[in-house]
Amino acid sequence: MDNHIPVNRVETALNGWRSREERFSRLFSFDLSSNRALMKEKLRHYDRIASTYKGTRDMDERLALKLLRQERNHMEKRLYPHLLIRLLRRLVVVPIRERIAVKRDNRQTEENGQVLKQQVQRAGFTGLSAKIGENMKQGQQQFSIPVSRYINERERMDYSLSFVKDHSGMYRFDGYRANLHTAGRPDEKRQQYFGMENGQGLKTMEAYNLLSGRSIHKEGRWLQLDFNDKDAQGNFRIKDFHAGYGYNIEKVLQQLPLKELLNKGEADKLHDALKKGDRLSVTFTKDGNEQRYYIEANPQFKSVNIYDEHSRKITLNTALGNKTMEAVKAAHKEGERQQQGQAKKNGMRVM
Repeated sequence: MDNHIPVNRVETALNGWRSREERFSRLFSFDLSSNRALMKEKLRHYDRIASTYKGTRDMDERLALKLLRQERNHMEKRLYPHLLIRLLRRLVVVPIRERIAVKRDNRQTEENGQVLKQQVQRAGFTGLSAKIGENMKQGQQQFSIPVSRYINERERMDYSLSFVKDHSGMYRFDGYRANLHTAGRPDEKRQQYFGMENGQGLKTMEAYNLLSGRSIHKEGRWLQLDFNDKDAQGNFRIKDFHAGYGYNIEKVLQQLPLKELLNKGEADKLHDALKKGDRLSVTFTKDGNEQRYYIEANPQFKSVNIYDEHSRKITLNTALGNKTMEAVKAAHKEGERQQQGQAKKNGMRVM
């Protein structure tokens, strides 16, 4: 959707009522066109539209308001045939309702804006409050906000955040489309729409990691995009590895001679980062020497991917060299014994 196209807000508001009226018509068997209760509510809604946009300078909106005034007068005569009652309504009742409605609308709009701000911030987007507020004032049924950021010198993420007005007139953060651009690969198009459920969903870096081909751990399961399969909307299908699949990142790491595992705090940070889909720099200890490699989770094959300093993927045997798996396990057991011994010296009880 192009946010630069002028929007007739009066028309949008009238269409909103029409949709509501059609929805009620499907619920009830009797004719609602002459229902007095519905006509009163419709007239009040029209009054609010006229009050909200009475100062507009847009020619289309001003024309729509003129036509709306004729419709309001016609409805008013049907509902209130007596002239004095109509005058009393226009001079006293409607102005009071307008003031109450304006205060209520302003409060609801402010609260709605705060909720949206919190939701986009949780997803990893900041500094969008002003843009969200500007779009909300236009009253469109939906709008989108573009965001671009560089991950590094070679990769850029473009996002398009989608906001939709629900039946109550409040906006919700529906989701965002993420597009990964990589220098030197102009033909490689990787984009995906990530929806939000009650304002909760994937964070921006999780989306980046998925589009980079890595896996993330979310709500007890591992997720990975299948770049060889798309659905009807053009989104990559998601490979889902639930708990029953048997992938345990902590146990997989215990098979590696990682220096970081000798410290519980560093080990916990390592586990958490891998579950977010990050590719991390780690230290392999082999033959008494230390070697830096990069690892990322690989739930499909119940392992980790290992890369050298040039980002070339290597095998576990290459990374280990002459270090055998038995020696790796022995090193971890020795590290655990050292930790337990240190804890006892500090007067701590080791469970």
